[in-house]
Amino acid sequence: MKYYGITDKGKIRKNNQDSYVIASNGADDVFAIVADGIGGNSGGDIASRLAVSHFSKAFSENDGFSSPAEVKEWVRRHVSAANTLIYEYGSGHPALKGMGTTLCGAIITKMGVFIVNIGDSRAYTWNYDGRLVQVTMDHTLVNDMLLHGELTMEEAKTFPRRNVLTNALGVWESVRSDIDFHQEQIDGLLLCSDGLHGYVSEEKIRDIVLDCDTDPALRARRLMRSALDAGGYDNVTVILIELERRPE
Repeated sequence: MKYYGITDKGKIRKNNQDSYVIASNGADDVFAIVADGIGGNSGGDIASRLAVSHFSKAFSENDGFSSPAEVKEWVRRHVSAANTLIYEYGSGHPALKGMGTTLCGAIITKMGVFIVNIGDSRAYTWNYDGRLVQVTMDHTLVNDMLLHGELTMEEAKTFPRRNVLTNALGVWESVRSDIDFHQEQIDGLLLCSDGLHGYVSEEKIRDIVLDCDTDPALRARRLMRSALDAGGYDNVTVILIELERRPE
């Protein structure tokens, strides 16, 4: 397995509210997380850092999992704990009240890959036969409206409230999380904040990710460069993971 993470504040924002971590546990499982903070002042960057710090410490202290059910129970327990941590921090600091973060993560075990999602950062699986598949669903107002037939795809592109989240870690007293288990053949994973997927086309992302002659670290940097070349309007975070060896 090869993996590489990179983050940048972009060309417009004054600070970077994104955070990421790639952690391992006692069984050599890997947990990669992208968190995109939200909130005024410095609330967003505090929230995203609190999230990745909590999960990094908890995962590094874990000795491994015996079943998919155990993985999911561990995730739910720590999502709840991280949500409480961030919510209480914001409640205790009036200027930061309402701060929160997205959280998109992949736990890679011998049993398979577990994808965790809260918000609108995304996870994609990819295979060297040309497939790039978004495996998370955005928790956004515009996506809810699309699902209910209230918007078309074309209307969604210019919808004025397209960045409004319907779910985030730490904003409310409770939070919901999507946890999906993947046992199918996967050659790699891409985790990213909306600073990438919101400005770079999926076709461009696919072309870079599936360039099997290029090391994952360089591919991740090319994804970052594409986001910056597209305007760099938001913070950008990318984690690229190659699970299987590149074809000869």
